[in-house]
Formats: sequence, C-alpha cells, structure tokens
Amino acid sequence: MNKPYAYYEHKKLKDFKELLTLNLGDKKDEVAFIFNNAQKEEIRKTYNDFNNDVRILSNYLSNNYKNKHIALIGENSYNYLVLFFSIIISKNVAVLIDKDLSTDKIKELLKKSDSKIIYYSKNYCDLEVIEKKYKSYYIDDIDILIKDNKGLEFKDNKAKDECRVIFFTSGTTGANKGVMLSEKNILSDIYGASCLFKPDGLVFSCLPFHHAFGLITSVLKPFYYGVPVFLNNSLKYLINEIKKSKPNTMFVVPVFIENFYKQIWKTARQTKKASILKATIKMSNSLLKIGIDLRHILFKSILANFGGNLKYIICGGAFLDAKYVKWFRSIGIEILNGYGITECSPVLAVNRNEYYKDGSVGQVVRGAYIKIENNEILVKGDIVMLGYYKDEQATKSVIKKGYFNTGDFGYLDENGFLYITGRKKNLIILSNGENISPEVIEEKLSKDKGVCEVIVYAKDNKLIAMIYPNEEYFGNTSYFNGLIYKYNSKVPKNHQISSVTLRNDEFPKNNNRKIMRNKIMEEEKWKKK
Repeated sequence: MNKPYAYYEHKKLKDFKELLTLNLGDKKDEVAFIFNNAQKEEIRKTYNDFNNDVRILSNYLSNNYKNKHIALIGENSYNYLVLFFSIIISKNVAVLIDKDLSTDKIKELLKKSDSKIIYYSKNYCDLEVIEKKYKSYYIDDIDILIKDNKGLEFKDNKAKDECRVIFFTSGTTGANKGVMLSEKNILSDIYGASCLFKPDGLVFSCLPFHHAFGLITSVLKPFYYGVPVFLNNSLKYLINEIKKSKPNTMFVVPVFIENFYKQIWKTARQTKKASILKATIKMSNSLLKIGIDLRHILFKSILANFGGNLKYIICGGAFLDAKYVKWFRSIGIEILNGYGITECSPVLAVNRNEYYKDGSVGQVVRGAYIKIENNEILVKGDIVMLGYYKDEQATKSVIKKGYFNTGDFGYLDENGFLYITGRKKNLIILSNGENISPEVIEEKLSKDKGVCEVIVYAKDNKLIAMIYPNEEYFGNTSYFNGLIYKYNSKVPKNHQISSVTLRNDEFPKNNNRKIMRNKIMEEEKWKKK
C-alpha cells in the first residue's frame, strides 16, 4: 500500500483507572501478559487478573501513603507493572530507576527524587547500604500483600494533571534529570501514537521498564490495544523466548537490529550459504517489484528464528541506518523507525503500518504539534512533560513560549514525515563559524563494511573520526586511512576529516545502549593533558 490512510480510532482516556479497566468487557478473560517465572514455567495473566491485582495493591498503597515518591528498581516483571499502575492509581509518584546503576548512583537518584519508599529486586539490586534510610520492600513480595488484602475495596481517586511518574534522562550528554510526567501526558501519547501504528498480534517486550520507550511504548500501548504482551526479563533468554512466544511485533533500539543482522550473516557464512542468501534476496526483491511476495517461503528458516510470525519491528532511541530497514524488508520483516524523547512521554513520530518512508522517523503523533525553528524541532501538546523535578532553571531552558525545545535538528517533508539530522549538543562549531552536525558524517562513515561504531568530534579546530572497527578490520590503519581519503574527496574542505583513530573496544554506552559522548570527550581531554 504505502500511501496515506485514516488514523486508527480509539477511545481517549482520562486516567489510569480507565486504562486498567479498558479491556474488562469481552476481553476480560483474554491473556494480557505472558512471562516465565523463576522456574522457567510460562505464566499467563488475563486482563481480569491484572485488574484485580492492581485494584488490591492500589488500595493498600492509598491506605498507607499519600503523594509519596515510591522508587521501583528491578528487572522487567509482571509485579513491576502491577506496582507501577498501583502507585499511579493510588495517587503516589512512581520513580523509575535503572537497576544496573552503581549503588552510589542509585543513592544519588533516590535523594534527587525525594523517594521515601523503595520496591526493589533482591536478585538485581543490592541496597543493603541504604535500606535503613528508606522503607524498603522486595518487588516479589507484593504477591503476599495482594493475597492478604483481597477484601479491600477499590478506591476511586480523582485524577489531576500532576506528576505521577519520574523518569530519569539517560545522561549521555550530562547529568541525569528527573522528567515529571502526569497521567494526562502519558495517556495523550498512548492515544496519539496508537492512532498511527497498531500491532496485529502478540508484542514482545524486552526494553527496560525504567526507560519510557520500554514501558510506555512497548507495554502500555499494546495493553491499550488489547493485544497480549510477552515480558522478557533478561536478554540471556531473548532468542529462545522470541522463538517460543512467536511475536507479531517487537519494540527495540538499533543495537538489537544490528546484532540480528550480524548473526544472520554469521550463520550464513558458517553454513557456507552466504552467496545463496545474497542471490535469494536479489530474486525476492525482483519478484516484489512485479507483485509476487514469496518471502515467507524463501526465508522461512531465518524467520523461524524470530518465531515465524514477526511482521513489525518498531525501532527508536537512536539513529538506525536505512540499509537495515531495506534489508529486513527484503526477508519479510518491516522495520518502522520512530522518534521520541522522555520529555514528550516519549513518542513524537513513527512510521505507520502501511505508510512509511525509509530514512524518516515517521509522521507526528496525533495531538502533538511540531514546528521547525532554526532547524531545531520544537513540540507543543499534552505529551510535553510538566518539567524537570526540582530544576526550574533546566525546565525554563527547554520550554519556551509553550514549546518544548528537543535539542534535535530536523525537518518535515511535504507529506508530514519527520527527518532527524543531528543533535544540538553535539554540534561542532569551527573557528571559521562553520556549524557541523557530526551525525551526518557518522552516518556516511558507518555504511562502510569495516566500521562497527564511529563518532566524529573536533580537536584543535580539526575534525577527528574515532572508529571501533568490525572484528576482521581490527588494527588495519591503512584501510581506514583509505576510507577517510575517499570520504574527504567527496566533501567540502570544512567537512573533511583530519585524522582517524581506532579503538580496541566498544564505545562506552549507557544502559539504553546509547554512546556516551560526554564520557568519551572527557577521556580525550585527559589524554590531551
């Protein structure tokens, strides 16, 4: 199809209680969540099960806490979701903290967020040092609370447009900031994004819940749609659980797609079928041009590794080269790029099921308004955060005249598709006044077969490329000098790269798999000294 069509229509919701009870009609006994317990037994929870668990726990929290900041620190789990809903419905504030941070960092974020109560996983987070300072409970133990409080009635607390969730920014370019979101923020984004994209079946959720993309987009939106969600709590079991759950849709960040791609080709080379795979892809693409689609037959063995039913992969969180989108389409999986930022609850744009443009991040979610000013993307609408927790100065620096300044550069085409061209904080300004977005250069270099990861930065008013090579190109300085020579021959002098340095290990990344540019730049400053 790949042409404009009407929005998917949905009910607008006023609070999380409406979201909780949305599927309690004909769907109440259908499966909402599937997961494996500690004994690797598959557990299924219906919409009715989830409703009952949340009603009981939210009432318990209402009776014991009022507008308290309650931190959640743990792996993805059903209990985590019960707690999240219960904290919001009981009119407390959910503070979501990455379980993999150091104890010192967790302490810092607990203090920064004024958290008073902690629910955490004993398997993933050691809080012995700070337990005495807080009321601390194991996430696994809420089963006991639910069992012991079954007789309590559900309290109907009126929703207000006030902070109910604090997500922390990833800190790739500075300190972590606490993003305050209301029920209205989150539900507006759920509605707006779901009008553009809809899954056709089970969704596989593997991104961390402390991240807005992982929780709001890959769990709450499928829940809103009324499709089952498989909860993966460890990447160790990722492939096996994908095969077993047979998902229709996955939500991932680019590193997942890059790894899938590498593994497929690695297997093809090991089985001496790489040339056959290339030829089959070429033949398949030729057939598609004349309306013959045999991808489900030609690539059956590859698709079986994704469960056999995977139709869509929604990708966000960082730049993804369009070559992956085209390649996976060739074998029968549609990658739909999206764009979001935690401060916008989080999705701003996404390509649609049947209407997409390679290289773009899709169309703007319904109800949000975007304008481009000095090439920067500005956003207005109910999806925009309330502000940064206890940081009025930082809030005022990004919300101006009713618009949130994303800090990302981009443009809208004539069909309303959004394109991202760079990040304001990464902008390189040379002494001659030339402004250069390193992402533009990085995108071109990353297409080379020898490049695994690359960043471009300025040193002594010259552009430097730092490359982490693919394994077979480790230490091959002459190859990369040749690559830079070829690149420089095609660009203006001010965009030419002065030199290239090779790394022996991956770039440092945060737990959302984004490269931490600030950390790399600090390392370079120390080297200079």
